[in-house]
Amino acid sequence: MRRDTLELACDSLFIEKFRQAYNAVDGDLLNRAYAFAKGKARGPDSPSFQAAALLLDQEADAVTIAVALIAPLHWQGLADLEQIRQHLGREVAGTLEGLSSPFPLRFDTRRYRREDIGALLATMGSNPRTALLLITFRLLALEDAAGPRNYDLRHLAQETLDFYVPIANRLSLGEVRRRLEDACFHILDPAGYEHLRKKVAPIQAEDDKCLAILLAGVQRLLNNNGIQGRVQGRTKSLHAIRRKMNRTGKTLEEIMDRVGLRVIVPSVPQCYAVLGLLHTHFKPIPGTFDDYIGLPKDNGYQSLHTCVYPVRGISHKPIEFQVRTELMHAEAEHGTAAHWRYKRENATGVADVNQAQWMAGLVRQHEQAESAEAFIELLHRQVFQDHLVVFGNRGRIIRLAEKATVQDYLNTANVQVPWGASVKVNGETATMDRPLKDGDSIEIMGGDDSPGCQGAADFPGACQDPFDGFFGSPGSPARTFTQGHSQES
Repeated sequence: MRRDTLELACDSLFIEKFRQAYNAVDGDLLNRAYAFAKGKARGPDSPSFQAAALLLDQEADAVTIAVALIAPLHWQGLADLEQIRQHLGREVAGTLEGLSSPFPLRFDTRRYRREDIGALLATMGSNPRTALLLITFRLLALEDAAGPRNYDLRHLAQETLDFYVPIANRLSLGEVRRRLEDACFHILDPAGYEHLRKKVAPIQAEDDKCLAILLAGVQRLLNNNGIQGRVQGRTKSLHAIRRKMNRTGKTLEEIMDRVGLRVIVPSVPQCYAVLGLLHTHFKPIPGTFDDYIGLPKDNGYQSLHTCVYPVRGISHKPIEFQVRTELMHAEAEHGTAAHWRYKRENATGVADVNQAQWMAGLVRQHEQAESAEAFIELLHRQVFQDHLVVFGNRGRIIRLAEKATVQDYLNTANVQVPWGASVKVNGETATMDRPLKDGDSIEIMGGDDSPGCQGAADFPGACQDPFDGFFGSPGSPARTFTQGHSQES
């Protein structure tokens, strides 16, 4: 009887979430997928419903959630593709067809490890949804793991840190990435995890008291100035704290030396208006301002960052603010998961193109790498190391590791130099091994019948006037751009 009650409660919860979060067409698809899965799955604690619940929280699109509901059933042989196509349509069946059952990479030989990484990259690169789904099922496998921390589970956790975490980071899956990292930390070093958790708890409790006062004060500041927005606190994951301690040699108290807040507003102009208010009402610390709206990170991350001096009587620590729009926040926290929810129909944004190019570049770099270990090292260097900023064709922004060369730029941007073409850095012809500096501009010259449009195949839309349509046609509203998406302003 209790199980029946639990299933009814789960049914009501899922259906209510579908109804509130999705339009009628998407809601109908999810209701049909849920009913299909419920008729074949073993219960509300099955991987199907766990994955769907996680993706609902990540604001994923309806097709991705429908595939999550059905995929475990398909892998177990409980539903074939023709059944799925008839009940849920071609898009769900097509996505599922390209989604292999998650498998651990084999480490017993170098050849197997290299083959498995190649297969996984090919699967992830075939459709951005597949990467998200594979990462989701890996997170569930780690968080649901019970019993002793045996070798196989430790192997799975290390593999996740090596491969899945940097991919999640590059796809801007902030919340999922943090959960992956903490789950791996807990499996690989349970004693260290518990020790750090206990040490962090009293520091976080003190910070939370300051945050409560600051949240109310900043919200009142927004209201008094007619700005619609919300304010939330920001905390670091345990894995991120330990990683920073190891990297910098700092103590826990030095790492947790700031109180963090996010201010989330509807539009880009309001981001800069809020920044002005913060700098007017608090004392900004010189050298701590970063504009990731004007100059986004490689994974598309956008936000304004600034740090102000402690407020007497409230906090003895500096206060770090991140200011962003709702769209920027959704994509920073949920990234690829939320992307289709905000993308205009039949439009491919810059974020889509950049992510697809990056994944395609990874496949090529894996093929060229000397070994699986060399590729993993390259992947981490691309994602986690401090970056210099260079500008490609039409001002495309690429971040590279320090001491990167022209060849590193071409690899990261996934750009092929046509036969007979040359590469210029800041207007001067450059060799492939030329080191790049922050702010360098790179062009591919020649090798194309149209001298004004080099690299068009690598930069969709590169031949268009970059200001075309920006100011709107006569009588149309102007547009502001965030993360490759145009928004009516």
